[in-house]
Amino acid sequence: MIKLLPEHYHALLTQAYNDLFRNAQWGKEWKTARTICLNKSENPAPTTDQLRPISMLPTFSKIYERLFLTRFNSWTTRMNILPAQQSGARSHQATTSRVNCLLEQVTQSLRYNSFTPVVYIDFLQAFDKLWQQGLLLKLYRLNCPASYLVWIAHYFSDRTLKIDYGGVESALVNVERGAPQGSCLGPVMYVIARHDIPQCFEHPTQVHAYVDDIALVYIPSIHLKFSSKAVEIEERINNDMTELLNYADKWHQPLNPNKTEISSRRKAIASQYD
Repeated sequence: MIKLLPEHYHALLTQAYNDLFRNAQWGKEWKTARTICLNKSENPAPTTDQLRPISMLPTFSKIYERLFLTRFNSWTTRMNILPAQQSGARSHQATTSRVNCLLEQVTQSLRYNSFTPVVYIDFLQAFDKLWQQGLLLKLYRLNCPASYLVWIAHYFSDRTLKIDYGGVESALVNVERGAPQGSCLGPVMYVIARHDIPQCFEHPTQVHAYVDDIALVYIPSIHLKFSSKAVEIEERINNDMTELLNYADKWHQPLNPNKTEISSRRKAIASQYD
């Protein structure tokens, strides 16, 4: 619809956005999300954990985000902020990019080892639990330009949402934490907030991340016997999980123990009866 506007309207919009950027301002209405809840279950009266919330933001708000994101991504790329282990929320990479890296590392390990464990980590309500003050602190430590810091601080402040369930709308609810659902900037802010997570682990190069999904590959030492390898891997996993719990506690990002699991990949052994 915006593309159908007369050309002189485009100039007005450009001027309006430039003025907003200059003053790091946001329209109050642009910070209100309309959230609809879809029932994921067969239950006609679903519980809250059986609902899938989908948030919708005003179109002009999302355009404003994308304009800022172009500038912000230029800075993160120039300063090499995002770790190589993270394939989410960055151009020219997708889920398959990270999956291929993970499979390649596991395959390489199985050439020399009979087993290779992989730990899959899940954070509890990752986007909704994002600690905004912690994110701003990390951006400050990364020497983020002051104008960007002010803009992001305004972006997170005074956000509200209203829930629409079956056509019935709730009163406005203040949103004091988390990355705004349905936003363009939310995934990028989350990835920035977790840019340092590979350093929690003994072997950062064996960490694979796609936004909030993390997999840790544990490659045994090839010179050890099987029993010694198992003991070594168990000790490494326990140490890494302790460091991860400390990280999660420090940055107010709880883990989801019900979805954090370990899977061991084994080398196929040919049957002697073939």
